[in-house]
Amino acid sequence: MRNLAKKYFRLGMAAVVGIGIFTFSSFTFARNDDVNFHFTLKPKYKNSYSTERYRETSNPKNKWKVNLTYSSEGKGTIATFWLDKSGTRVSNIYDVKQGSGAHYYTAYSTANKSYVRLGAENNNYSTNNYTIAGYWDEETD
Repeated sequence: MRNLAKKYFRLGMAAVVGIGIFTFSSFTFARNDDVNFHFTLKPKYKNSYSTERYRETSNPKNKWKVNLTYSSEGKGTIATFWLDKSGTRVSNIYDVKQGSGAHYYTAYSTANKSYVRLGAENNNYSTNNYTIAGYWDEETD
C-alpha cells in the first residue's frame, strides 16, 4: 500500500511540474532584445525589409529599437528606418547614422498586437545597392 501511495505521489508531482512548464512556455515576455538584421538597401529609394516579429504590446509608447552597425556605403553613412505592417508604415521614419548606437522610437497604435518588420531605404537617391546590418527589436519594455 505504501509503494502505491509513493507511485501516485510521484505521478502527481510530475503532472504539476509538466503543467507548470507548459504554462510558462506559453507566455512571451517583452524585453529589450538584439535581433540581427542584414539586407540590401536597394537603389532609387526602394524599400527593404527584415523578417517579421510579433509586437505584443498594447502601449504605443513601448519603443522599438534600431542599431545600424554596418553599411557597405561606408562608416558614418545614414539609412532611413521605420516599422512596417503588411506594407503599411506603422511608425514615423528616422535617419540613423552607422555606428551611432541604439536608437529608440515610438510606434503608431496600429503596430500593437501585430506582426511588424523593420523597413529601410537609403537616405539619399542612389543607383547603387548597399549592404547594411545591425540589430533591432519590435518592442523594448
